[in-house]
Amino acid sequence: MSRQHAEHGASGRPAGSTTIRTIADELGVHPSTVSRALREDESRKISAATRARVLATAEALGFRPNPVASSLRTKKTRTVGLLIPRLADVVLARMFEGAEDRARQLGYQAITTSTRDEPGSERKLAEGLLERRVDGLILATSTTGDPYPDELERRRIPFVLLNRSSRDHPCVRGDDELGGYLATRHLIAKGHRRIALIAGPPELSTTALRRQGFERALAENDLHSDARLVMSSSLEPQGGFDAGTQLLARPDRPTAVFAVNDATAVGVMAAARDLGIRLPDDLAVCGYNDSDLSGLLPIPLTSIALPLRDMGRAAVDLLLARLTGQAAESVVLAPRLIARESTSRPARHP
Repeated sequence: MSRQHAEHGASGRPAGSTTIRTIADELGVHPSTVSRALREDESRKISAATRARVLATAEALGFRPNPVASSLRTKKTRTVGLLIPRLADVVLARMFEGAEDRARQLGYQAITTSTRDEPGSERKLAEGLLERRVDGLILATSTTGDPYPDELERRRIPFVLLNRSSRDHPCVRGDDELGGYLATRHLIAKGHRRIALIAGPPELSTTALRRQGFERALAENDLHSDARLVMSSSLEPQGGFDAGTQLLARPDRPTAVFAVNDATAVGVMAAARDLGIRLPDDLAVCGYNDSDLSGLLPIPLTSIALPLRDMGRAAVDLLLARLTGQAAESVVLAPRLIARESTSRPARHP
């Protein structure tokens, strides 16, 4: 391709030089007619034939709309801000992919930033997104008791919560209480009676709900919830390893462990290995989120799967409903158990 051709469109005009008036002059119509034809929300005001002519001419002349001018006219930037705790988390990455894909389908761009799990940084980063004039926010940080969503509501800033439970604000989340219940019920069905919980950080709504499901399954089967078998931890493998080492070194150690995410479950499996405890013969382990790694481990990990990409897509749909004044009802998606080798043996009791 010659340099001249690269710098000029098929019409011979310099790239980016075609304007609405250029198209209007080419067709012999008023510029307002072209403007309406190019805007989907206004195109119904002109005939289909005229719109088709305008679109064909715009394409032939290499017309590219000016997003800055459009945003000044409509006061909308067609961008949404997505705030997540950490970029390296595979679970959050799946949600982001779903949100980004859905935003693109609807003609929006998703701008993402991360708190890096730093306490108190959510508000600062969200305000930074608002300064960039995003049309609305998706908050995927799951800390309970955070007053910032209430503040956004008072300021009438459109937002939704993702992977976070709320009675007061629109949210998209998995049914984590049910997920915790399914995991624990599965372990009970294998004959386990001393079941430990690696509970994660207590301040997160997701982990708190998984613990509630754990306790419900125990209660339904007349099993006592032993506080000595419940340990808080980080959501990283090291957190699972540290908590697992303490639990499994007990003389009355558990025969099964439910960890509230797959990373901590992997840490528990490593602790069992170091203590000479065999999986699944001597110990059953169940994780949560069904990460890509779960089925590829030397001992494939039983886990609870959530439709993570669907959650991201649903969050964008819910936010756009708020942006257009439609009813915005919270969305709760069902989990399912993926049983693998790590829980495949019946419990062994002394």
